[in-house]
Amino acid sequence: MKVKGSVFITLVKALKSDKSGVYDKYLTVQDREVISQKILPSFWYPYETYKHGITAIFEVIAKKNPNVAKAWGRTESQSLMTNMYSAFISSDPLDFINAYEMIHKSFYDFGKIEVFEGGKNQVVFKLTDFDVQCVPIFYMIEGWLECGLELCGAKDIKSEFLTKSWEGHPETTIRFTWL
Repeated sequence: MKVKGSVFITLVKALKSDKSGVYDKYLTVQDREVISQKILPSFWYPYETYKHGITAIFEVIAKKNPNVAKAWGRTESQSLMTNMYSAFISSDPLDFINAYEMIHKSFYDFGKIEVFEGGKNQVVFKLTDFDVQCVPIFYMIEGWLECGLELCGAKDIKSEFLTKSWEGHPETTIRFTWL
């Protein structure tokens, strides 16, 4: 499994900015080798290093607060969707929703995403084939999607996890509603 440098760069900068060694127990020797390299946006990097880094920051900085991971997802979405991926912003939030799997595949080479429309301005995302040990990524995806919906004109966005694979369910499902 791999992640694209464009989403890995911010994580690496955060890990490198700490000089106290607080993240050392989370990172392997191989992780440190990868992180010490220049990270290029168009290259693919080992998912395990990404997972270890995200877990370290989620536990140390976020204190395992899902809302912090969700905010990270919103920040990444805002940055990438208003620059490199601005072509995915449209006046119809459903266009963005239906394009999200393609967007996701440009950052991660894993995970299956299905979208089910549940009525006017409501969808359910079904996420399978994700690493259930990397809980922050699910909250980051939630934040990404909320921000993307906002950028496409959706208002009063609400999201709710219906099932969580890291709690033993076969998939993670998230419902989004908006005006």
